[in-house]
Amino acid sequence: MTNVQFDKWLKGLKDAWETKNPEAAIDLYSENIVWHYTPFAEPLRTRQEILTEWQTVPTGHKDIIVSYEILVTTDKFGIAHWSATFTRIPSGEKAHLDGIYKVSLNYKNLCTEFHQWYNAE
Repeated sequence: MTNVQFDKWLKGLKDAWETKNPEAAIDLYSENIVWHYTPFAEPLRTRQEILTEWQTVPTGHKDIIVSYEILVTTDKFGIAHWSATFTRIPSGEKAHLDGIYKVSLNYKNLCTEFHQWYNAE
């Protein structure tokens, strides 16, 4: 994976989250995906399971701002530092997430393996 490929994928994820578009998010993942939302839960293994998670975004978040910085890319994966701020709906509570992504992409630039670790305030 190159920095350019990883940046394109991360931009797609950022745009999907900020525009609250679950369908755009799911288009970033391959059919053969292993998606680790946290290191403590069983991974999701289908695009439908991931879509179900993403469908909470349009009704649960507003005023979303996402940023990221690529830390490293290798032939097999990329690692990025990311952060997001948003307002929770309907509580109005402000949220700030700060974390790390580890992502593997296939030759079509679709994610085949996704890991994230984050802290929430």
